[in-house]
Amino acid sequence: MRQSNSATHSVVKKHKPRRLPVAATIRATDNFLSLPSFSKQVTVKSLSTEEDQSWLKVAKLCVNLVSDDELEISKSTTARQIVSQALAVWASKHCANTKVLDSFSLAASLDREVYGLEYCDKPSGTPMWFIGVNSEQTVPYLNVKNKIDTLEQAYPGLGRTAIAYAERAGYRTFAIFSPSMGFYHGQNIYWCGMEDDEDVLKEVGEGYEEGEILLPSQYKAAFPDIYFSGALLERHELQEIALAETDAGNTAKVILSIMDLIDQDVRLPDLSGYEGESVYFSAYMALSAEHNTMFNRVLDDFYQSTAEYEQFTITYGIAEISFEATSFCSWRDEMEKGFSLYQKLDHLMQLIGEVDHQ
Repeated sequence: MRQSNSATHSVVKKHKPRRLPVAATIRATDNFLSLPSFSKQVTVKSLSTEEDQSWLKVAKLCVNLVSDDELEISKSTTARQIVSQALAVWASKHCANTKVLDSFSLAASLDREVYGLEYCDKPSGTPMWFIGVNSEQTVPYLNVKNKIDTLEQAYPGLGRTAIAYAERAGYRTFAIFSPSMGFYHGQNIYWCGMEDDEDVLKEVGEGYEEGEILLPSQYKAAFPDIYFSGALLERHELQEIALAETDAGNTAKVILSIMDLIDQDVRLPDLSGYEGESVYFSAYMALSAEHNTMFNRVLDDFYQSTAEYEQFTITYGIAEISFEATSFCSWRDEMEKGFSLYQKLDHLMQLIGEVDHQ
């Protein structure tokens, strides 16, 4: 799902403090989840240009996302404002219950270059419009160690299964920075794409003293094995646990819901086809504060590396939609399923994590 353009460095001699990430430049777009609301009787003005006519086509599609009493529109309302309001009401309705994961906004455009990213594929001959999903940069630290340990003690394998399905749901919606994700970024930042100590040492050569190079084994040793490997519980085992009205039972229920949605291949749009990677995550799946030294080191160095490359962006994903009603309805249905998966992920993270208000 992810297309990495991270920096590759074999040696880190000094751990640097965190700097704010530098995202790719994005021209101004409407934040559709924060605009004031209008009311209905749709009248559209300013349709004198070809672009206005295109926005009118989009507006006619988007009004079908909401009911008649959910938009209030005056005589001066433009087609573009109708689009923004319809998207705002619709997305808020489906994701209003998100408690801990990153908030997001929707940015519609008639030109995909507005998102500030280069793209790999040649434009299709079919006229398209675009909706970008942007991080609102409300990413929380969620300390999961205590609750994961408790789940493992109650039902061996349940904690590992919760971690694994949180990561899988994140890859299909907006990724979670977990110890496993940290190892992936460590391969790009430190280890030249490798994951074995011997290969890394061969690549960097001789002349380095002990402690100057962070090795893959040193990274993994800073975390319990459960964050990287272990047997997952089967569906029938989860169904049995889910019968209990306990935290473990509730966790099993949510995992089962996530499994069902993954089986349907549910996902939100990502950056496939674009030369870019999001600089933000939906959450940081950290351990308890006293165990976060290595976690924070790699996270800090990841954000240091993004400052050197323009391919990092606040955009999580971009959907490309034709002006045909069938294409729009297909996109709407897939997005609503994706929103449901994001809500299930949010519920799971509440069950296994505690928000760190540092």
